[in-house]
Amino acid sequence: MCKEWRDVTNKPEEIVRQKFIRTLVDHYGYVLEQMDQERRTQHGHKSPRADIVVWQTAMEKEAGRTPVLVVECKTDTIEIQERDYYQGESYTRATGCEFFIATNARHTAVFKLVPGLPGEFVAINEIPKATDWGSARRLKEIRESLRAFNRKEFQDLLFVCHSILRDVHKMDPGRAFDTISKILFIKMYVERSGQHGTFTTDYIDRRAAVRLPTDPAVHDGLFEQTKAYYKADDLFAASDKLDISEETFRRIVKQLERFDLSKTGDDIKGLAFEKFLGTTFRGELGQFFTPRPVVEFMVDLLNPREGERICDPASGSGGFLIRAFEHVRAQIVADIQRQKDEERARIEALGLPEEEEERQIEEAFSRLNRELLPSDDNNKPIDTRVGRLAWQCIYGTDAEPRAARTAKMNMIMHGDGHGGIHYHDGLLDINGIFGGRFDVVLTNPPFGSNVGRDQKVGGSDETRVPKDEAYLARCREGGYGPAWEESHQSLLAAAAARKPILDLFEIGKGKKNRPTELIFVERCLNLLKPGGRMGIVLPDGNLNNPSLAWLRRWAEGKAKLLAVVSLPEATFRSSNATVKASLVFLRKFTEAEAAQWEAAWAQAHAELDARFDQQRDEAHAAYAPRIVCGDDAEVQRLLDELAALGIQRTLLRWQHGEAPAYPRQARPTVQNKPAWTGEAAKEHKEHKKAAAELKKQADAALAAVRKRSDALFSELKAKYKAIDEAHTAALWARVRERFDYPVFVAAPKSVGITSTGETGEGVANDLPELLKAYREFAHWLAQGAQPEATPNFPGPSTA
Repeated sequence: MCKEWRDVTNKPEEIVRQKFIRTLVDHYGYVLEQMDQERRTQHGHKSPRADIVVWQTAMEKEAGRTPVLVVECKTDTIEIQERDYYQGESYTRATGCEFFIATNARHTAVFKLVPGLPGEFVAINEIPKATDWGSARRLKEIRESLRAFNRKEFQDLLFVCHSILRDVHKMDPGRAFDTISKILFIKMYVERSGQHGTFTTDYIDRRAAVRLPTDPAVHDGLFEQTKAYYKADDLFAASDKLDISEETFRRIVKQLERFDLSKTGDDIKGLAFEKFLGTTFRGELGQFFTPRPVVEFMVDLLNPREGERICDPASGSGGFLIRAFEHVRAQIVADIQRQKDEERARIEALGLPEEEEERQIEEAFSRLNRELLPSDDNNKPIDTRVGRLAWQCIYGTDAEPRAARTAKMNMIMHGDGHGGIHYHDGLLDINGIFGGRFDVVLTNPPFGSNVGRDQKVGGSDETRVPKDEAYLARCREGGYGPAWEESHQSLLAAAAARKPILDLFEIGKGKKNRPTELIFVERCLNLLKPGGRMGIVLPDGNLNNPSLAWLRRWAEGKAKLLAVVSLPEATFRSSNATVKASLVFLRKFTEAEAAQWEAAWAQAHAELDARFDQQRDEAHAAYAPRIVCGDDAEVQRLLDELAALGIQRTLLRWQHGEAPAYPRQARPTVQNKPAWTGEAAKEHKEHKKAAAELKKQADAALAAVRKRSDALFSELKAKYKAIDEAHTAALWARVRERFDYPVFVAAPKSVGITSTGETGEGVANDLPELLKAYREFAHWLAQGAQPEATPNFPGPSTA
């Protein structure tokens, strides 16, 4: 019977249960007499048990009526895993109770049982209070308070906070957002410590009561502590302030205090925060946001897997990293659930006594559930499957401090994984981000700007090369190894030499400037391991502009093109521009593929060079005599006489010049102008004198026909150029024949976003069907790409 508090000193699960009973009494108004603990539906094996059962009144309990609440408690601190609570669910169904509560040390979820067989549990937002049972209206509200309302409520609260800052302090949206982010970080810092519960005005008042007159204001002091707590994340500058009054701070804390961010479900707070960001800042800060449907499609297409490292070097608000984190975490959760189902079946098959069976299942579930923890209780790395994902596999940078802070907050709201996100120029290595380290790179780089030679390594805060001992120790403890040491030393040398960032890149070296998105193409490929996969958003001009053919050929020699998806024009729209863009997916060559590519080029040269060299020789033979004499008979006569005396005017044979570093092409033909060779024989002085006189006459005659000779020389160079271009085209054609593969190409009409920026249910979206088509295409490729088995979708093109 639930008549008194129990001894919980040695039973962690009892601590959770007794704390929740206290919550039911203190907050929801129930009394012990209307509760029971460890209640079973019947005696005997396989009898469902509930940790806490609550009746509407003590009399109904005594009469054996249907209870109104069933509660099952766990000690795990992970998100609620609904199938772990099968005992309470079974008890709820068996007794016909309507409301089921699943709770653990940090999370609580409430469900209503929808009538039917076997009966579906639907998540709702509220636990009915004792006084609610007498009000049909309140019970109707509770039944209809689906969990989606919780998300909407949190989103609305963020808008209220935004409005307070706008109205009281006249803040523009960007500054207001920065301030809300800072306050949310304070809230997260207080609540994640686990020592103070929810961050409330009462907490502020308690701090104020012990504040000395010389101490900073409570809100300023809290922000300084928060900055110190997140110091390793480089979130805030030392000079950052809240810049609001204590009264305003208190108003915002009051608005947010109903949500304990450490206990609110990640799906609720994450999507609410993301929706708030997208709706509020699509215009002003639109460059930081890639529409969620596009993000989901790109991540799902590349399908990152557990253990793979993922990077976004221009992470904006963190959309790609968050979705990738969720994508891999879902794989882990599914695998853990499979293992739990197997363990439960194994233990139940043993025929153990009821209590022992439940104990063993609880232990197995608890052990497996630990693998789903992303961090320890102090927000530090933890060696679990999700912990390794969060702390060792997710990396990102953004050169705009507001965007980096947004990404970190966004990631924390979605369930952690923020430790690898930094405020830094994404074109430079930082922390664990360096070449050849990543399995997957996803990004939407800045459009419309340039990287110029005035941008130097170490020349600004976002291009700094950290060298403090704390940073170096963190990187070495991270186990990044010799590759990181080499990268770091290289950057230190570049910073000391004030080296232009452009010179770090093959396609930027020696150039005055390059469009930023082009440099990011090389950056992303450099970050990938051999065989690594990449998805990038690029303006369509990069794909179809003839002047950028060099870029496409350069990339073709580094990676295989997997897919190109052309987006509708309205997909990327800010307050002042619309950019027509495509999604480009690549897979960096494996070492074997790179060797095959080189072998294909060597073979193409072996097969084709002689043919085009012959064409050069034929052009030279046709033009050389004419260029030498300028097509003039008198000049030719003088040259013939000089030749008889041992002096010749000759157009020497062409030579191969040095080809540029990229893209691959035939070596350009180099042709020097005509020159005099030889001299008159010394033993015949009269010959030498005659030769000198003839040469003088020839020079005068040549001067008269120089324009004609130069015109012919230009014609020959044009012939060479045409041969060089034909040679290059033939080489590329031959290499492509040997390195031929299909590419998935599509142009969906709708991608889940309207022209006004709306996303979500009800907005047309072709991307899910397109993803299915791509998977069919990928399967077809894996099976050998037989023409007769080509899937029935818009035809793939050939690279």
